[in-house]
Amino acid sequence: MKKTFVIAVCFLSLGLYAQNIQDQLKQITTFEEAQKFIQENQNFDIEFLSSIPEIETDEFAKKLLTVKTGDVFSDTDFTYKILSKRKILAFRVSYIYLDGNTLSIKEINKTRTKILEEYKNGKSFIILAKNHTMDSSNDGDLGWFTEGMMVPAFESAIKSHKKNDVFKVDIPDKEWYYVVLKTFDDKEVEELSFFKIRNSIN
Repeated sequence: MKKTFVIAVCFLSLGLYAQNIQDQLKQITTFEEAQKFIQENQNFDIEFLSSIPEIETDEFAKKLLTVKTGDVFSDTDFTYKILSKRKILAFRVSYIYLDGNTLSIKEINKTRTKILEEYKNGKSFIILAKNHTMDSSNDGDLGWFTEGMMVPAFESAIKSHKKNDVFKVDIPDKEWYYVVLKTFDDKEVEELSFFKIRNSIN
């Protein structure tokens, strides 16, 4: 009976702690106020994060699809505060990477000409990527990524092409050379900024 009582008191304390945190977080409306809260509560386990729920595939990202700026919510381990949302462009391409540290420019251009001819003749880009790419990619698909995630020359080339275009990208200062297939139209997505606090009493 005594053990049950202690456990019940612990759960009640944690519940009150989480509710108190939620009440405090609801008052925060700016990054400045968030920074002040963190400064005043340095014993809390707090982490700033960002997420793009429309292109991320984990379960937590799915939960973020319906949240609004200012929302506060909790799960078993953490309490979350959504600070802001902003629109950002997302892209998706497949690629074949050729390493300029291993191949000469002549070899790279010869290989890329061959790849483009085979693709034009109906060979799958996935098969071409498996046969030719010089990194660990299995099929060349980069998945969705957003502005600022790739080197500027690569992103700029993607922005200047439309869906189904196949094109070359050269980044000679890094010895990176690519054949790229743009597999989707660019799309505008929302990036969420938020922070989380561990639901525990220190």
